[in-house]
Amino acid sequence: MKDETLPWDDAALLRLEKMPSFVRSMAKGKIEKAAKEAGESRVTVAFLDASKGKLMG
Repeated sequence: MKDETLPWDDAALLRLEKMPSFVRSMAKGKIEKAAKEAGESRVTVAFLDASKGKLMG
């Protein structure tokens, strides 16, 4: 269960798709890991906005 991916809201998925293709897979994994650690059940734009500094750091 720990390796399962989280569902993504459409708006959050659009943001992911705007990332360069060569970093998209790595970014998706990092975002999902952070969301799971934060107790999120899905990836949302609100989570992306709130976590931007931590994810990019």
